[in-house]
Amino acid sequence: MNLRHLQLFCEVVNANLNISAAAKALHTSQPSVSRHLLSLESELGVALFVRSKKRLLGLTGPGEAVLESARRVLFELENINQAGTVHGREKRGNLVVAASHTHARYSLPNVVRAFIAQYPNVRLVLRQGDPHQIAEWVASGNADIGICAEPLERPKGIKFFPCHKHHRIILAPQGHPLAAIKKPTLTQLSRYPLITYEAPFTVHRRIVEAFENIGLSPTFVLTATDVDVMKTYVKAGLGLAIVASLAHNAEEDTGLVAISASHLFKPDLIKVALRKGTYQRSYTYDFIELFSPTLKREQLQAKLFDQRR
Repeated sequence: MNLRHLQLFCEVVNANLNISAAAKALHTSQPSVSRHLLSLESELGVALFVRSKKRLLGLTGPGEAVLESARRVLFELENINQAGTVHGREKRGNLVVAASHTHARYSLPNVVRAFIAQYPNVRLVLRQGDPHQIAEWVASGNADIGICAEPLERPKGIKFFPCHKHHRIILAPQGHPLAAIKKPTLTQLSRYPLITYEAPFTVHRRIVEAFENIGLSPTFVLTATDVDVMKTYVKAGLGLAIVASLAHNAEEDTGLVAISASHLFKPDLIKVALRKGTYQRSYTYDFIELFSPTLKREQLQAKLFDQRR
């Protein structure tokens, strides 16, 4: 058995059992992949795939067990390679940060500015998505850091570290009747068309539940991932937006009034997501500390590599 066998086996599974797609991804031929798979099965003495003629339909029981072990072996090999090569070039490389639009737009500009000044030779990539997408990107290795509220369904293999609490506000056009009420109730708010985050965002579920818990069913005329889009439609008179408080800037948001909703909705706990057991470069931890000074490298490393957690 060799690592190439395991790599090809895992890639075929990742490609939904499509041998042609796996061969293309690894720059080899379909017959070569097939030969490696048969060789691996022969060496192990078990069938790894359920087959129908030449088609792969799924994994057998032994195939599932081998897949788990193979992925662990390749994962640890990746860690060894990284640990052995990065010490001489800690100030160069790539860093992929996945965050919601709200954080990319409002929380991270000063962090990014400070990070680039400290690491001018690190290529920084910002990916925007909802909490589920962000967690999946981190779990799959397509992002180094995730910044979001914890999704309703947490993927395996990642660890969340709490760092900030965000309260809600209601954005209304200037002169709106609700703006004259210091502490509006959910009943008063439900009388108007509402705008908020899309369903994959954890906050969407919490906002809906707050109304449902007292028997209310408000009208959500629009949901979006982009807070600036929500603001545009509030200004257009389409409805009132329920958003994170950090998304309001009095100087920029002319024509809008921010009404505190901290008494109506529980705050969101924003967390940093990292892949468990993964070797991270020093600049990854430095970026995190710039975003949340309470999250120290030693604390994060201890929890990421603690097998009991």
